[in-house]
Amino acid sequence: AVVSTQSTGATDHWEGAKDFLEQNFQEESRLVLDRFLLTVPERLISVPDNSVSAVVCFHSLCSSSNVNLALLEILRVLKPGGKMYFIEHVRSKEAWSKIWFIQLNYALQMTVWDCHYGDFGSQIKRAGFSETHISERTLNFKGIRMMGPMQGLAPHIYGYAVK
Repeated sequence: AVVSTQSTGATDHWEGAKDFLEQNFQEESRLVLDRFLLTVPERLISVPDNSVSAVVCFHSLCSSSNVNLALLEILRVLKPGGKMYFIEHVRSKEAWSKIWFIQLNYALQMTVWDCHYGDFGSQIKRAGFSETHISERTLNFKGIRMMGPMQGLAPHIYGYAVK
């Protein structure tokens, strides 16, 4: 089978992500990283309307200072029928659970790290996508020594939304 080369753009708010992405793109010969923007999802001003087939949010919304604006920007740049794929850590739904206490106790520290827990699933559903497909999973860190706030990263949502 002949597979064509796909070109891709990427954004991240951490400058070190560019080197990491470039290294991974070199290992996958069908992908070419054409453009890297050092920005957050709510600041996609230089990306034209209806110009992107897919957006991948890998722990991106948690770094956004305005998730609703970020989702509007993603919708703006997506082509009709374009998809946003995502995986995000979220706030625990089980009040008084061990994870809930960890998230509560380390909320300020996570904010200092530019990471915010949220109800991203509800925000994605309300953003105006024509379809949303969201699943939940709590990651099992068994066997991995996770200390302090890192344990609070276990609850996740993942899926995709269609413009």
